[in-house]
Amino acid sequence: MLTPAQAHFQRTMAQRAGLTDDSQSQTVRTAHEQILHRLRLAQARLKGIQSKAAKAELKKTLLPDFSGWIDGTLESDSGRQDEVIVTLMVWAVDCGDLPLALRIGEYVVRHNLSTPDSFGRDAATLLTEEICNPVLTLAGTDQDEDLSGYIAPLDTLQEIVAGRDMPDELRAKLCKARAFSRRALTDADSATLSLKLLREAMHLNPNAGVKREIATLSRAVKKLTSSDGGENNEENKSTAKTATTKTVTKKAGKKSAAKATATRKSKKSA
Repeated sequence: MLTPAQAHFQRTMAQRAGLTDDSQSQTVRTAHEQILHRLRLAQARLKGIQSKAAKAELKKTLLPDFSGWIDGTLESDSGRQDEVIVTLMVWAVDCGDLPLALRIGEYVVRHNLSTPDSFGRDAATLLTEEICNPVLTLAGTDQDEDLSGYIAPLDTLQEIVAGRDMPDELRAKLCKARAFSRRALTDADSATLSLKLLREAMHLNPNAGVKREIATLSRAVKKLTSSDGGENNEENKSTAKTATTKTVTKKAGKKSAAKATATRKSKKSA
């Protein structure tokens, strides 16, 4: 864990490293070398661990050691190529820190930063796959699992990678994950959006495995929308009936008043 002074130093050096001219001081260059060295030491520790779960746990404890560099890089918004920030994005995904992963990911994808060769994918593809796969695995493992906590992160991911080139099969995964994250919601709007996303996934990848879900959700949406329509119709009928009753009562009242007036006039004439 960094001390406040160390975090401030990292942040300041990262901001200065974002300068696009050649006026970087030796201090700034040295700071970047130090942060890169810190990354290499961390990677060496990770390389000695075989368990993915144990690696994820270690990454979670290592990320705070780079907090100042993350903040300074994102604040400078320079878009300079930086292996450190891209690697930290992946670590954040691996240890389940989606807010941090998406915060860094937005910067990395927007500036088209290259990923290290070892990752084998560009940033948008990597970010989408690494976030969607665990959600889809969880959805398939437990049909009753409430995935609504993933709605906001997945929608943010969609905004980040929208318009980016990636395999159709992967974009279908994102649509599928966004739909499944809403499966605990029972309102008509959420069900309609989920159905739209599943159909889009099916269009992008006919083998997406969502035919059964589309059929089930289609019936549910039809039932929900017809139910809403039925309630509205009943409400309209009730309103119309009330209005009609008032009109009839009003007319009856006028007729009674007119009849009473005619009777009084008849008596006076007599």
